[in-house]
Amino acid sequence: MTKALGSLQVAALLVSASYGIGFLFGSGELALAHGMAGSIYGVVTAFGMLVLALFARRLWAVGLPVWALFGRAYGAQLQGVVALLSLIWMSGVLAAQIQGGVAVLALLGLDESRGYLAILLLIYGASRMDLRFASAVFATCLLVSAAVLVYALVFADGVGLYLQAIPTFTEDLSTFSPSRVVAISFAIGLLVCTGADYQQFVLAARTPGSAVRGCLLAALLVFFVGFLPSAVVVAMQNSGALVGWANTKQVVPWVLGQVAGTVGQGADKLMLISLSLAALGAGAAILRAMTDALACVATGKRAASHPVFALIALGASALLASRNQGIVDTMVSVNVIYIASIGVCFATMVAGIVIPPQQARWIMAVGFVASGAVYLVGWLGNHGEDTDVISLVLGCFLSAAMALWFRVAAGGWSGRFSGIR
Repeated sequence: MTKALGSLQVAALLVSASYGIGFLFGSGELALAHGMAGSIYGVVTAFGMLVLALFARRLWAVGLPVWALFGRAYGAQLQGVVALLSLIWMSGVLAAQIQGGVAVLALLGLDESRGYLAILLLIYGASRMDLRFASAVFATCLLVSAAVLVYALVFADGVGLYLQAIPTFTEDLSTFSPSRVVAISFAIGLLVCTGADYQQFVLAARTPGSAVRGCLLAALLVFFVGFLPSAVVVAMQNSGALVGWANTKQVVPWVLGQVAGTVGQGADKLMLISLSLAALGAGAAILRAMTDALACVATGKRAASHPVFALIALGASALLASRNQGIVDTMVSVNVIYIASIGVCFATMVAGIVIPPQQARWIMAVGFVASGAVYLVGWLGNHGEDTDVISLVLGCFLSAAMALWFRVAAGGWSGRFSGIR
């Protein structure tokens, strides 16, 4: 991998990877029910980047993404398994883009069923666009939305609320159940540390110092940007503009559209179209990553551009999106499956402890099955606020118990390797 990024570039790319439709719409959706605590997604992401900074120097020195690290520690087969497991959390991210896109299209007058069909077709089409052009459009649309968000904060007389964001966030955090705070914190924070989408920018830093400084600067920026959507929504709530608002996923695009409409006739529609394009850009980027992962683990010789991979990825993500969870909850519920699956083996790898590949496969399989079973039970109608934390804890506990059983049965594990230390 070319190592050419300075600390400012690393920070900018890390922030761009965080600030998307899920971040923007999801924070606003949570703010309707939890006030400034709706910023929990941004706050946890920032803390995840601080943790990433702690081992960024070592990660940079190794120069390998997470699945390649697994391949080096546990063999090529586990490398493919981790790449396949990555599809789980990526499906959640793509589902969030689909939910956001459908919410915007509904504001433009399209009903839900047609909205789903339209956004799936548009994401597929966008994934076939030139990468540099698509990235430029996506970045421009998000920058426009960020500028309108700042203007909306001033328009809604919410600057004072934003300046008191940290103490208000601490107070409003009690509106979440403890189990939900734990689930969101681990599901989002740990994914920042273990997700290849964030690690790729650390690996591309010019020097290990640039990697560390980039993570620290990105954490600072995400922390303060993360309070913006919630501050705007709470300020609009206080003004009475959101009384009786039903579709929580639409609150941020509606607010941005209304504020943009004060600039001139038709500006509200342009704002919504811009947000639609942002959802398409993010969706296209994650769809490319998913098709690449599917192509890597497929037994045939089909290229990642083959339509069947895109259809599989879109189908799985559309199924998640149709579950009608909140945007952040959609991502959290599948993130915990990924973390519960790889968590124990990742921890032993970081510690430099050697586990035989066959045992590592069983450890990951137990975590995946246990966590996935809880998720499926929740899907069948028994979903509650504790489901995600149960899925995470049960998967990690049984995975760790399997590892301990192997160690006792084998009389201990011999040998160590360098890990990422």
